[in-house]
Parts: sequence; structure tokens; C-alpha cells
Amino acid sequence: MRYLVFSLYRRSWQSTFTPLPQRTYSSLSGNKHLINFAKQASLVTKDPVWDLVSQLKREREDGQIRDALERCNITFLDYVIWKHVVHSPDLNTALTAIEQRPSIAGQFPGDRSVNVREHALRLPAWVVFSLLCHKVRTAQDAQDGLLRLTFEHSWSLGSYDRPALFILSTHALAHFDILTPMREIVKQFLARVIQFPTFHFNSLLRAISGFTRSEEAAKLVVSVLEAMSAREVPLWLETYQSLMRDRFVTLQLTKILQAKMTHEGVVPTAEHLEAFLRIFSKHGAVQDSQEYLHAIRRYCIEHNLTAPYGPDVHLRGADLSGTTHPANTLHIGSLRDDRVSAFHYLHKLLQLEAADNPKPAKSVSAPSSRHASTKFWSGTKTNVDIFDWTTALVSAANDKQTSASTLITLFERARERTKQFKPNVVTYTVVLRGLLFRGAFEEALKIWNQLLDSEILLDRKALTVGVQILTRAGHPQDAFYLLNSFMDAQRTSSHPASLPDDKHIAPATHHWINIIVINEFMASLLLIDRPDVIFQLWDHLEQLYSVLPNGVTLNILLKAALLATKMDNESVRGTFAHLFGMPTVESSDPIDLIMERLQYAHPPPVVGIWRARRAGDVAREIFRSMMYGNWKQLLGVKAPASVVRSKDAEATPLYPLVELAKSITVPFSARKDYDAQLKSIIADDHSLAKPNPYLSIVPTNVTFSAYIQLLGFTGRSSEISLALAWMRALQIHPSSKTLSIALVFWAEVSLRGPLFEAWAERRNKGESEYERLLKWMTEWVGEEAPTEADIQKALRVVAKLRDSSFGGP
Repeated sequence: MRYLVFSLYRRSWQSTFTPLPQRTYSSLSGNKHLINFAKQASLVTKDPVWDLVSQLKREREDGQIRDALERCNITFLDYVIWKHVVHSPDLNTALTAIEQRPSIAGQFPGDRSVNVREHALRLPAWVVFSLLCHKVRTAQDAQDGLLRLTFEHSWSLGSYDRPALFILSTHALAHFDILTPMREIVKQFLARVIQFPTFHFNSLLRAISGFTRSEEAAKLVVSVLEAMSAREVPLWLETYQSLMRDRFVTLQLTKILQAKMTHEGVVPTAEHLEAFLRIFSKHGAVQDSQEYLHAIRRYCIEHNLTAPYGPDVHLRGADLSGTTHPANTLHIGSLRDDRVSAFHYLHKLLQLEAADNPKPAKSVSAPSSRHASTKFWSGTKTNVDIFDWTTALVSAANDKQTSASTLITLFERARERTKQFKPNVVTYTVVLRGLLFRGAFEEALKIWNQLLDSEILLDRKALTVGVQILTRAGHPQDAFYLLNSFMDAQRTSSHPASLPDDKHIAPATHHWINIIVINEFMASLLLIDRPDVIFQLWDHLEQLYSVLPNGVTLNILLKAALLATKMDNESVRGTFAHLFGMPTVESSDPIDLIMERLQYAHPPPVVGIWRARRAGDVAREIFRSMMYGNWKQLLGVKAPASVVRSKDAEATPLYPLVELAKSITVPFSARKDYDAQLKSIIADDHSLAKPNPYLSIVPTNVTFSAYIQLLGFTGRSSEISLALAWMRALQIHPSSKTLSIALVFWAEVSLRGPLFEAWAERRNKGESEYERLLKWMTEWVGEEAPTEADIQKALRVVAKLRDSSFGGP
């Protein structure tokens, strides 16, 4: 069966792909967000520095720059002093020159030495702005040089310039999705009295909206919105629109913006109404979707526009006035979890259309026609089309009661019988996802082949589902090849490109490959028991795909380390490898290495050795280095409870006598053992506290849950109480499941046998180390602390984790 864009057998994969350049960040002249900010800053503040910054993109003759310098009241001497910094070849060279400025200042003799020294020591705003706009070109620049420039070298900037500093930094960090430093940036921004507050607050929010959607980004926006309300700073209509972009907004944030708009008496525009409808429909919020569809109808009637059909046209006695409209398509999306209602609504739209226009349409509206109108961003439409059909098909794909064969039948009948419903790339993607969800991999491969045989251009979502299907169907090597083929086309041309065998792909107006695509590939590898490949992808993410890992990537990695440990524990060779080590001879080329690993259908005998160490230890080190490197304050956080015995204590010959002695001497012996263990951990922690590792990762409850399970499974349950203390220090709210699983693993190292525990409790006023942690949890989360029922569920989860046959048929 042909299941790829091209045949692997006609082209060797070795040395196929060209070297991958680092992804660059557009300079001021090319980045529309920075251009808009610079233009608005110039208009609002009347500061000529922004014109100067624009001219400093490239080095010019001194005479050409004099006028701009004079308008900014910058002396030519000042320019000469900083010229070599501004026109440095890269950001690191510029920062090196800045760090050498104290020694440079002392080299100016004569009467002017004091004045020149002051110029050399104080970093001017125009230099900082120029570096941020023109020299932040790679992810490494953003993670290192940008942060040093923002937090270490810009101390001389006053309240007038610092807001712009933070906004420019935010734009660069958002480009690379490096979210971790944003807490400090927002904190410092809000701690100051800001000139031109309306402009700067709105500009900061629009910069934050450049990040990918996440809980952390939404929290940052909420904190800024609260500060704006307290200072009575209005939110611009354009800012509402930026915050409600699909890539950024969450349902919770949408409701906050909705409430703020109502509270401040802001009249929503057509774009706002349709954005609200789009978001609520996407999340299946039927009532909210109906409300905004009604609002759009009222808006259209008030402004003499063609109104859409209402949300209740399929009900008896409903108002049937209106016409087919993009808003109706969005509303169908809200019925994503109600297949019957979705198709009933679509059927009614077809009936209304047939009644108004007895003659069927002879041609199908092109997708571009949906953007023709200037009244609504989604444009106009003349009839029910493939977009409506595809949206309704989502509800069938989401319905668990819809079988794979039924889903295929729905797809095939519409394709064969209805000219208006000729499938597009989205239709194919919906069906393929539905089949993937049902585990119908062979059927999905057939539909995938149909898509490849068509003339339809592939987009990022189609690529993602294709990679998932190939991997889950047992062809991970081909999935990896497909992924890298798109990456190869992405980096070699920004024009319509073609893969081998002349299979055309969509123009690279944006990047096909992002971290979401890679995460889905890694998750699929996890499901086919290939953690060894996940480890290699983690090590070469930026080199291969110019992306940085996010929280989801780390979650997958932690699960992969646990799976690898479990798989090796179940095999003799794996056990010996963990006991005695295993030599690793690997290719220097990551593509060759991964392709070699994937050439076999089944995983190798040993999958849990990574970087010549146990995978669990490496994953733990990565997590801890991220925590201590990005949040130095965690070095001072102490565990709320102590360990009273090791997990394997029962194996010792004198275990009962040792337990009796400990029950009498607690807390002294336990504290002594714990302090000795803590000293070794602290020494390890300080060695891990390297600056700014994995700044693109913001840990969540899900991340900590995966980490706690890894600790428990790999015999490090003693570190669980400290991990919970980190969560509390970072204000990460835990789920009941996370706390319950933590208590189950913690009991293994904090409880003795019933008799010994009873003696210890009487001596220590009824509080064991287990109870101490439980009490601490209750103080932290209150009534959300785990119940006995939660603990019982967690016991089953842990048992199933350790024994795959537990609870099975």
C-alpha cells in the first residue's frame, strides 16, 4: 500500500536533508508588530528616537545620521562612543562591548574624561531599543542576551523608557514562545508609574497576545487587566481583538473580556461579535454561541446588512428570516458534541436555501470568497457549502457512538453525491482525526492516500494528522521522513514547493513545523512504545526543527522516561543494562540516528538508557535543572515532611528491630537520616542551578503530576514532598488526582508497619510524617485535599502503573 507522499524506496534518506539554519527573528523593518509599535510610539510620545532606531538597522555614513541624532538631542560624541555596540554583528558581541565599557571609560584623558566616562557607563535608551529591534535573531539570543540586556544592563533607563523596553522584549520572547521570563517582566512593568499608560498598557497586552495559548499567558493578561481597571486605564477595541485571536485566547479569558466589555459599557464591533461567536462555538458553548448569533442578527439589521439565520431555525415556530452567513457556519461548530442537532441544523439550512433559490448552485464558492466582505472579517457566502458540511462532520467525528464505517460513509456520500460539498483539506483532516480517535488506522491510511492523490494542498493540521496516522499504523520511519521533508521545503523556499513525485504543498507563508506538530509526533511515538526515539528528538529539537520545547513536550518526555524504565524492568537485557550500563555508539547526524532506530517495527531490547545513563535519572535532572535554573528562589524551599525509611527497607534482615528503634527515637533518627539525604540533594541542586535552562517551558499541574509519578516509579518517592513544595511556591494549583497519587507514593517512605507507626504516633503526639504532609496539603488547598475515595482511585492508578495487567480483562 502506498501511504506516503513519495516512495521511500526510490530515494535514500541518508544525507538527504540540507543543514538547518537557526530560525531568525525579524528586525524592525520586517516585523509588522514592531513596526506598528514603533509608529504608534512615535505618534503618541512624539519621541524622535523611534525614527533614529529605524535608521540604525544598518550602518550609515556619519552625515546621514546627524539629523536624526540632533532631533533626539544626542551628541555626536555619544553616538561615536556607542556606534560599535549598535552596529555589532550580533547581540553577544554587543553585550561583550557593553560589559567592557567601564575599562573603556577610563581610556579618555583630558578635561572631558569625567563627562565621557559618564556617557560610557550609562547605557542610553536608543542603544537598548536598537539592539532589541535589530539584534535578537535566534532563540539563543532571546534566552540569553535579551534577558541580560533587559534585566542587567538597562538599569539606567528611567520610567519614561522602561515600558518600551519591556514591550520590545515581550515581542521577541513571544516570537520564540519563551514564556517563563514574562512573570518578571509583567511584575516590573506593573510596579512603576507609567507615562502614556493607555498606550503602553495596551501595547503590552498586544505583545503578550503573540504567545501561544496557555494558562500562564492568560494569567499574565488577567493581572495586567486588573491593574488597568485599578488605574482606570481603558482597553482599546484593537486590543480586545488581539487577545481574542484563535492562537492565543482561552475560554476563561474570553469570559473575562466579555465581562470587562460589559462592565465598561464598550459597544462591540462586528469583528468582536464574530470573534466571541467563533470562540464559544469552538469550545462547544452552545448557549453563548446562540446569544452571539442573535447579537449578530441584531447588528446586521441595525446596519442594513444581510442577517444570518437564527440559531433556532430547526425548531417549530422559529423566525426563518435571514440568509446563509458565515456566522451560521460558526454556530454549527458549537454543536460539536451533539451530532443529531448539528446535522438537523445543517439540513434546515439546506431546506431554507432551496426554498429561496429553487435552482441548485452550479459552482462551489472558492474559500477566498469568504473574505470578500469588509463588513465582517469572515466575509460573505451565497449558499450552504463545504465549510458548513465539514463543521457538522466534526460532531460526527466527536461522537463515540459513530463507528468508523459510518464516519467514512458520511464522508464518501457527500463527496460523491453533492457537488457543493467537494471535500477540502479541512474535511479530510476532520475525517482522519475521527478515524485516528477510533483506532481505525488502516482505514485512515486509505483516506490519507486519497488526500495525497487529490490536488488539495496540505497545511499544518493535515501534516500533523498524517504524521500521527503513519506512526500509529506502524510506519514511524515514514512519518519522520514526511516531517523532515516539510521541514526541508520550509527552510529552502518560501514559494510554492514540491516534494518528490511532484506532490505540491502549500506555500510557506508561515512555518509548517511548530512545537505542536512535534509534540503530536512524540505523543504518537509514546503510544507505540518508542521512548528511545523521543529522547533523541528532545536532544535535537532546535537543531532539526528550530523549535523550543514547551510544557507539553516536557510532559511527554517524563512519561517516556517512566515507560522506558517500565519496559526495561520487564526484560532481562533491560535489567542488566540498568545494573551494569550499556555502551552507546551513535551517529553524529541526528536524522541518520533516528532513521536507524525507526527502521525496525518493534522497539529495541533496551530503551531506557539515554546519554549513557538511566532515562529516569536524565529526565529528573532535566526537570530539576529547569526548576532551579529558572526560579532561584526554589533553592530555599524546604520539604514540608520527612522520610522515615527507604522504599526497600523491608529487604534488610533486621528490619523489624530497626523500625522499633526508629519508632522510639523519632524524630531524631528520622531527621538525622533525612538531613544527610537532604545535604546530598542540596549539593546536587546547586550544581543544577544553571541560568535560564528551558525558558520556553512553564510547568503546570500536569507537568508536576508526570514528574511525581516518575519519582515514585523510579524509587525516588522521598523527593515528592519537595516537589509539592515547589508547586506551592510557584502558585501552581494541584488537582486532587495529583495530590492523591503523591500521597500513595509518599506513604511508601513515610509509614512503618501499624504497630511501629502507633508507637511513633504516641511518642510524637499523634502526627506521623504521612499525616504531617496531609495536614500541610490541607492548609494549602483546603477542602480540595484528597478524600479516602480519591486515595482509593490513586491506589488503582499506581497499581496499574506498575503492572500493566492490573485491572485488565
